Formats: sequence, C-alpha cells, structure tokens
Amino acid sequence: MRPDLGAAQSVHVLVGARCALALAPLLGLAAPARADDGCAAIGWSVKKEQHWFADKKLPKRASGARLRRIDRAVTLDLKPLKQVQFFLPPAKPVKTGGYAGEVTFFGVPRPGVYQVTLSEPADVDVFENGMRIKPAALKSAPNCPDARVSGRYALQTGDLVLVQISNAASTSIKVAFELAP
Repeated sequence: MRPDLGAAQSVHVLVGARCALALAPLLGLAAPARADDGCAAIGWSVKKEQHWFADKKLPKRASGARLRRIDRAVTLDLKPLKQVQFFLPPAKPVKTGGYAGEVTFFGVPRPGVYQVTLSEPADVDVFENGMRIKPAALKSAPNCPDARVSGRYALQTGDLVLVQISNAASTSIKVAFELAP
C-alpha cells in the first residue's frame, strides 16, 4: 500500500495497473516481439549460428570448398543447379531456376549429434564418408532471422562430412556446421 494513498485508493491503483497490463496486448500496446521469436519453430537454439552469420569477416568460399575443421561457418557461393554435379542426387527434387553447391568439412572428432544451419531457405543433404545421413531432425523457420533451416545428424568419427545444398533462391548462402549443444 502506498503511504500517500488510503487503502481504497491503493487497491484501485493496483487493479487499474493489472487491467492495463492485461489489455495491453489486445490494444497493440505490448512490447515488440523479440528478434528470435521466429526461431522457436526450429526447436533448439541457433543464436551461435546467427552470431557467426552476422560476422562481417565471415569467410567466403566457392562451392566445392574443403574446410579443415568443424565448428565454423562460411558464406558459400552457389552455382545455377544445371552447373552443379552432385555427389548423389538431392533427396528432394530440384526446382528449375534454383542454386546449389557443396562444402566439405574434415575431421569429425568424436561420435555425436552435429548441427548444420543455413541462413536462407534451401534443401540440405549431409554425407559422411560417402553415405547419405538421414537427419535426426530437420526444421525450417521462415521468420527466424539469418537461420532459416537447421538439421541435426548423428555422425561417427570420420574423415569428412559433405554438406550439399540445393534449391536455394540466391547465389550465396551461409552454412554453419558444429557439434550440437
């Protein structure tokens, strides 16, 4: 109770404040949505990837690049679908007019679940030591800034992991590959 108000006035102030809070969303007065609200559709955090993707010094690589280690991200230059020779055909049919590419990551250090995240909508296929790996989970979030697709894959210690991108709408895409948290 506020000392400068009587008991009845304090109750009215408290009830009025609660009513205002309850009506705020209906009146459009609620606080603006957080930037990561659209990412909930993925089902796990992609904040690390968003941070990597926002880095102005993010390495840029041509399709076919071979990277020496995991836990990193790159901007991958893509080619028109007709110009790409896939290791194996994509699991989903390719669309006319899209872009595609691939990047190889060397050195899965230990067995576990690894995460591949894309900055833009596209299809992703993951291969380990020449075999297509079915995702444990693959999610898309059209309203998630800079992290539109994320998949989790159970990988064994291996020589290399090929990430194959298809059906992208633009000539480049950011790709992150890391041990899932």
